[in-house]
Amino acid sequence: MFCGDPGAPGYAECAHQMTIFAIASTIPAMLAMILMVAAFATPAMRVDAALRSRTLVYALLAWAIAGGTLLMGALPSL
Repeated sequence: MFCGDPGAPGYAECAHQMTIFAIASTIPAMLAMILMVAAFATPAMRVDAALRSRTLVYALLAWAIAGGTLLMGALPSL
């Protein structure tokens, strides 16, 4: 979201909210990273291709949620 000039009233609260969105987007990003590592490193997933592909789809969804959260914080408020 666009916070305006640094000296404008409410700028600190707006900047704080952008930081919260950035932190909130790291949670699904870390989940996605863990799922991707597990899909290739875990012996059970190396054997079962369907389980690996399902895990990678979940990782892709987690990346999309992380990107959407980060984008919501970066877009100007309407």
